[in-house]
Amino acid sequence: MLKTLIIVRLRALYSSFFRSSRIRKNRGTAFKVLVGIFALYIIANFFIMFGGLFFSMCRPMVSSGFAWLYFSFAALISITLCFVGSVFLTKAQLFDAQDNELLMSMPIPPGYILSSRIIMLLVLNYACELFVLLPAGIIYCINYGVTFTGVVFYIIGFLFLPFIPLTLSCIFGWLLAVISERVRNRSLFTTVFSLVFFVLYFYFVSQMNSYLQVIIENISLIGAKIKSFVFPVYHFGLAISEKNILSLVFFLLCAIVPFAVVYIILSNNIIKTVTAKKGFKRIRYREKPLKVGSAKTALLKKELKRFSSTPMYILNGSLGILFTLAFAVGIIIYRDLPNLYIKNMPQLSSYMNPLLTTVICFLASTNIISAPSISLEGKSIWIVQSFPVDGGDVLLAKAKMHMVVCLPSVLLASLSCVLMYKASPVQILLTFLLPVLVTVFCALFGVVVNLHFPKFDWINETIAIKQGLSTVIAMFASMAVIFIPGLLYLLLFARLMSPELYMFAFAIILGALCIWMRRYLKTKGSAIFAYLG
Repeated sequence: MLKTLIIVRLRALYSSFFRSSRIRKNRGTAFKVLVGIFALYIIANFFIMFGGLFFSMCRPMVSSGFAWLYFSFAALISITLCFVGSVFLTKAQLFDAQDNELLMSMPIPPGYILSSRIIMLLVLNYACELFVLLPAGIIYCINYGVTFTGVVFYIIGFLFLPFIPLTLSCIFGWLLAVISERVRNRSLFTTVFSLVFFVLYFYFVSQMNSYLQVIIENISLIGAKIKSFVFPVYHFGLAISEKNILSLVFFLLCAIVPFAVVYIILSNNIIKTVTAKKGFKRIRYREKPLKVGSAKTALLKKELKRFSSTPMYILNGSLGILFTLAFAVGIIIYRDLPNLYIKNMPQLSSYMNPLLTTVICFLASTNIISAPSISLEGKSIWIVQSFPVDGGDVLLAKAKMHMVVCLPSVLLASLSCVLMYKASPVQILLTFLLPVLVTVFCALFGVVVNLHFPKFDWINETIAIKQGLSTVIAMFASMAVIFIPGLLYLLLFARLMSPELYMFAFAIILGALCIWMRRYLKTKGSAIFAYLG
């Protein structure tokens, strides 16, 4: 029974990465080769990234007598990567799985259910760990060579190191589950928490070179801190670098004992944990006057509710909003930076405002909220099709939702540029007009593309958002709408007309396309929508 559950979990893990629909499709050899090449490309990127990092660290640390610190850093990075990569999945698998109650109703020991999911998470951690420890080991072998004992100790460390992030993931996953059950808007909590992780990750990556330099310059101090506060990692490095059997035993105890305690607690309380229905205090009904709205308003509210209640939709479809807000804040904080460029290159002074406007337009084009909006209806699309409203209004509501969500950040960025830098009335008009038109274009274009390339056979909503053909087309085509006209101006039209005149011409073309797409959705698009699914 346990073996069967483990196989099912591992197949589910595989499907989440390599299958995008419930229907098994016979893919051609060419498609499988392309998927394999893409997977190898991603793996190679990870190996190159971590290989370059450890190549920069290896010689300075080992030559300074801190070989153990090199392996300790490899372990620390591995633990961090495993934890970040599995904490939300741990929460979903152990505490929020949709099939928990179904499995509990079957004659299956609860411990088997827990063990199968723990093993699946452990396999995922091994995969994440491989990206870090394999390059670290290869770089060390190339520079200093290895012994048989060192290889054995390294393999033992590799096998037991993932138990540390798995233990942390179980604890934090339980905390996230408890907190999310007690907040009114669970999707907002998940989204904010994910965004914090995302921002911290990008900040760390952007500052990696600075951190590496600080580490190399302060090896002794950092080594002392790790030895004092992160002793399991310290003993991991010491066991491998000096073949210290006592350090290896101590590391194994630090990895196994906490995991065993957490596992026993979860095993003894699994039924109570997965079936408990904790929640926040419900709103007491109070009689109020009934508010009546139009059908179009109701459709827009429906789309906004779907968007706001799906964290993966927010994170994958509207990251451009985050970057646009960051750009608006950056313009205010670093308002003197463009002026420094102008002083060094005076010829850019007449192009500064068009460049800032182009940046806002590009950031607006990275939002793909409307692109998967039809696909997200899934097999329930017949419900929307049965509404006593015109299909064109349903499609336009999806585009309007994109506009309502994205326009505030775009207008804020435009306002920041206008307030921080001098601009003529024409430039001010273009700074607001062009980003708004780009946002409207992306909203309508996403719906048009999704209308012709829907994906209703998805396993979960994330696949419809991230792997749908309409999403890919909308993403690259929207960016091309900004990139290609800009390139044409630089190559062909820069000597013939001012940037403002060119941007006005572009705005007219963009506006005409928006009008045409709106008309298309109301007429032919409505007829196509009626027969989807």
